[in-house]
Amino acid sequence: MAKDRKLYLNERTTIRDVAQEAGVSLTTVSHALNGYKDVSEKTRQKVMEVARRLDYMPDEAGRSLRGIQKKTIALLLAGELPEEDPSGMMFGLTSGIYKIAQKMEYEFTILTMPTNKQIKISFGQICKKKKLTGIIVDGLAMDMPYYEQIKNSEIPCVLVDVALESDHVCEVSVDNEKASFEEVEHLIENGCRNIAMLSGKKMAQVSERRECGYRRALEKHGLHIREEWIEDCLFEQKIAVQKSIELKKSYPEIDAFFCASDGIAIGAIEGMGQLGVRVPDDVAIAGFDDYTVSQYIHGGITSIKQYPYKMGVACANTVISMIEGNRVPDWIPMEYKLMKRASTKK
Repeated sequence: MAKDRKLYLNERTTIRDVAQEAGVSLTTVSHALNGYKDVSEKTRQKVMEVARRLDYMPDEAGRSLRGIQKKTIALLLAGELPEEDPSGMMFGLTSGIYKIAQKMEYEFTILTMPTNKQIKISFGQICKKKKLTGIIVDGLAMDMPYYEQIKNSEIPCVLVDVALESDHVCEVSVDNEKASFEEVEHLIENGCRNIAMLSGKKMAQVSERRECGYRRALEKHGLHIREEWIEDCLFEQKIAVQKSIELKKSYPEIDAFFCASDGIAIGAIEGMGQLGVRVPDDVAIAGFDDYTVSQYIHGGITSIKQYPYKMGVACANTVISMIEGNRVPDWIPMEYKLMKRASTKK
């Protein structure tokens, strides 16, 4: 009856309640729950069963005072959250990190910190507030407050698609420049000579690297780089529709668009459709990230396939290795694959 009253009043179960129900001392409960070897396995199992039944949770403040610190890693999403995740990047990263966190017995949490929040609370403050042991950051741009703050932080940090010069930072990403070079070279090998680029946004390192690959491929094959043929689309499909239309109208000789994402590529295909321009007969279009839907549009969009789950696993393994005091390289390169499809076949 007393227990029912406690639950009804929503009072927190205490270690004393567990000890009383299990018929053991407070010390025995504490030692059983914290893995001490002076408690028999039979007693440990009995205490654990009672703790589960009474929904007992150890007091974190008390655990900290006793020097028992839980290890926590976080995935910090630095940009705005999209309505959809067609690339599967966010889910894949999260799933991979969670898998390793479970395996290594680390707590795992997800934080959202767009620019307006970064102005209000610093990177160091959020790490202290959440008692983080290590952190993985996705969506960081060079114009965000956290970009400079992470450089000066000492907490082990893994960045997705971003490089920073710091002893406590490691990058996990595909070789975006090399992958882009290979894809643009594929366009050239298929006969394209007037290739425009629909990029992401200037302050994203990933856009910068993909543009570098585009430029390097054109230079290698002796093709002129037309600065006016490079347009930022902010990774927005709607903007890509308009930019592709404007470029094709102004420069009818354009015979290919290299796009910094599949979302941009889908926008370019829509734009060409509005103009009555045929893909790939009149204009070839290549994307990046290999959305699931990309294989079904126009017989398939040529793209660079990434493996988000494997990236999440690599991020978690790397940050935990850093937490444990191991040296890691500045960059962990991930695998990718050029998916050649109908959108670039002349």
